[in-house]
Amino acid sequence: MSRQYYQHGNLVEAEELDAIIAVKFSWDFDTLGSESANAAAALGSGTREQIREAGVDDETREAFAQANWVFVRPTPQTREAITTGEEIPGTEATGNVIRRPNGRIGIATDALTVQLRPTLSHEEVERVLETVGLSVVNRLRFADNLYEVRTTSSRDALAASVDLHGNDQFVFAEPSLIEHVPGRFRPTGARYAQQWQWRNAGTGGGTPDADVHIESAWDRTFGTGMRVAVIDNGFDATHPDLAAGVDPLSGFFDDTAGTVFVQGTSGMPDSDHGTFCAGMAGARLNNAAGGTGAAPECSLMLLACLKDQVGTQTSLARAVAYAAVPSTEVPGAVPDDGADILVSSLGPNGADWDLTSTLDLALEFAATNGRQGRGLAVFWAASNGKNADVTKDEVASHPDVIAVVRSNNRDREDNAARGSEVELIAPGVNVSSTRSGGGYGTSTGTSFAAPCAAGCAALALSVNPRLNRDQLRAVMHESADKVGGPQAAYNAAGHSDDYGFGRVNASRAVALADGMTD
Repeated sequence: MSRQYYQHGNLVEAEELDAIIAVKFSWDFDTLGSESANAAAALGSGTREQIREAGVDDETREAFAQANWVFVRPTPQTREAITTGEEIPGTEATGNVIRRPNGRIGIATDALTVQLRPTLSHEEVERVLETVGLSVVNRLRFADNLYEVRTTSSRDALAASVDLHGNDQFVFAEPSLIEHVPGRFRPTGARYAQQWQWRNAGTGGGTPDADVHIESAWDRTFGTGMRVAVIDNGFDATHPDLAAGVDPLSGFFDDTAGTVFVQGTSGMPDSDHGTFCAGMAGARLNNAAGGTGAAPECSLMLLACLKDQVGTQTSLARAVAYAAVPSTEVPGAVPDDGADILVSSLGPNGADWDLTSTLDLALEFAATNGRQGRGLAVFWAASNGKNADVTKDEVASHPDVIAVVRSNNRDREDNAARGSEVELIAPGVNVSSTRSGGGYGTSTGTSFAAPCAAGCAALALSVNPRLNRDQLRAVMHESADKVGGPQAAYNAAGHSDDYGFGRVNASRAVALADGMTD
């Protein structure tokens, strides 16, 4: 069935997989075994073959199942209950299954994000929302009159988006599609001698000095005074190489009862991917625990969201805005306590990722309001997809985002995303970092190149905190090494589609930043 909705000002033509629905159970679906299977069977049939035939591949089905979302072919009774809004025992939510133009699966519930005209007062906003059948779930503080809402009068969020598009009281009304947002890594397989990203001696088939030249930068700074925000699905905040550096403004979004921000690390979800990324940016130095991160004396602001790798971009947007200005989630928080650098490695491994207006607003907010108006530099891992067009990833290629791809120990790109919006390349192939449970290991992905670059940027900013976001971005571009040989094909502006402006060079970045004046 053809469906339409609006996103980022554009009318989107999508397909509803009307043979199936999505149901979120209120318990851990995997742990109850036959009870879960019986509960799902009572709502409809849902064998692997049936769901695949309906249009959802096994990998996607399994990813959603981790977050207790199950796809079923509904019985007539289940379909009727959903249509009439009748509560289904044992479930938290239901939704229609949507295949978007890029082929990715999303779940449309009754949830939207809307922004009303900034000139409307709070009382006027309340009246408008009530008139059009929207109930407020949460007010978002990083833009005027921005709300998470639920529709009570339209079939679902897609229909509400279309119904409200012509209403001149609204700037936008977009469905909060539930999607799979994993980390961007490719598993492979410690200590400092194994961390070729910092010092490449040419072992293991590598090229000597094909690293970020960080040891001479450490002679000048370890990143003291810098707060680096890392957004991921979760972290091992007690890891011996991270715990001493965890910032008190760390926190997570708890979706057990709505989506609530919880400050602190008690109860924070764990993710090996996030732990690895945090270690790349800021694992501690000389503590006999293991290796080190790029900025080993920075403060690590760990922000966990989408703990099951499934959720909406609104949670991601809230994390971005909080990193820049903590008072967006914690009223009364000191505005100056925001992050100095932000990095995230979340996103589908395929390049196609459409951007919601809410995440767009959050990125613009961070770029404008972060660091007391100097702007927050945002680093994001580009897709791992082989030679994927980076411009199809509307998050990594956002104007306020620095997209990073991965290099190997021979200073060569490793067939990740490419294109005009790639800005930097950094080590990300068989690099060594922290793992959940207190361990260490190696892994591969743009996921790990991005925090490597972000940590090096923190070193540069630490020697000249007066730099604004654009100046720091220019420092990272101008200090990068033009690696890759003739095939890199740098243009007159010094940019290569595969290497960006070059491989990060921490030593040159620190020297260049130190020499800059206002």
